[in-house]
Amino acid sequence: MKKRLLMIMPAGGLDKEFSELLSSDFELTVFDNEDDAFEALDTDYESYAAVLVDLKITKEIDYKILKLMSEDMVFASIPVIAIADHPATEEDAYVFDKGFSELLTPPGIRAFVINRINNAIRAKDSFTYSEMQKMLKQLPSNIYLKDDMGRYVFCTQYWHHLHKEGEKHWTIRGKTDLDIRKDKQNALKAMETDKEMLRTGIGTEYIIEENEDGIQEFLELIKRPVVDEDGNITGIIALINDVTEKELLKMELEKRSKTDTLTGLLNKGASEELISLLMNKQGDENSKCALIMIDADHFKEVNDNFGHMAGDRVLATIGRLINNCFKGRDVAGRVGGDEFMVFLRDIDSADVAVSLAEKLQHEVKHAFSGDLKECVSLSIGIAMYPDHGKNFSELYRSVDSALYHVKANGRAACHVFDPSNIG
Repeated sequence: MKKRLLMIMPAGGLDKEFSELLSSDFELTVFDNEDDAFEALDTDYESYAAVLVDLKITKEIDYKILKLMSEDMVFASIPVIAIADHPATEEDAYVFDKGFSELLTPPGIRAFVINRINNAIRAKDSFTYSEMQKMLKQLPSNIYLKDDMGRYVFCTQYWHHLHKEGEKHWTIRGKTDLDIRKDKQNALKAMETDKEMLRTGIGTEYIIEENEDGIQEFLELIKRPVVDEDGNITGIIALINDVTEKELLKMELEKRSKTDTLTGLLNKGASEELISLLMNKQGDENSKCALIMIDADHFKEVNDNFGHMAGDRVLATIGRLINNCFKGRDVAGRVGGDEFMVFLRDIDSADVAVSLAEKLQHEVKHAFSGDLKECVSLSIGIAMYPDHGKNFSELYRSVDSALYHVKANGRAACHVFDPSNIG
């Protein structure tokens, strides 16, 4: 696609000579006065690569086009080129002080004139690019450009998770993510998404987690392809935002939605959802799991005799001891007022579950003093996967039956489900 030039030249002067010279390489729009020309430029400034103006005419009206264009930064990337009707002299150097980017004089040799116009356009682009870099560096976001090989062209700031060799003169230009990123996994992800975007032309957005130098960060990456005027993808422009605070808050809110506030354990919904998920993933029926149901005995009497604040302390203590006794295991949650559930995965036998359950009973027995010591005990039922149930519903019915057996036989004990006890 040809670059478009705006020419301001009275008819019968230099317009014919330069039109013939440039028409094969540029699309020309010609005006005979600066007012009409500026109106066209102001309406569609993005379409014009440069403005060519008759030096004699614009001098007579005190370089009006230069003044008009200098009043608005949207024209900063458009060079204004003066065209003189005489060979250049030393006195003509003033045009550069006025703000012209180039001076063209006859006789015009086509190749020279075209190159000088293109050079003026590139010089203005470079100036604007440099100024834009300076402005972008003031923003808290990291903005960067890559070429069509996924190599960095520039970025507005160097973040601490980059590996910088020789700080003084180190530059990101020409390097890939694998060259500079400490986290190679995220580096590979960045390169894969870049490659896909350069192939398809479809932008992407995602969040990564960085844990370098003891600092946890969450970074949001927004990437879009850079497309030239012919529709070819020439690179990538991207934005990196630090969304750590937002993500940590999101994680905290999600945690709270799944956590019992009194005990710090998972709540009923989260416990059952996670146990079901783990059981579905278990697959191998040769591996054993245990579902443990724990009930605080005579808890109503604790509330009635000692008050609800004491009852809350008892539940909080039981929750803490469950967390300690089953630390590192898969799931521990509070599923009712005085009822708790633990799921153990990949254990050797029911003896492991019984041993941990008895340890918990011992810890609870010695956690309280005075009258509370005599009131607080635990009834515990245990059911094994896959022997007593191959999904959560079946296993829950079995462990509930085991717990009922304990309660029906004096409480404060532990019992593994036995089908013969039913009925």
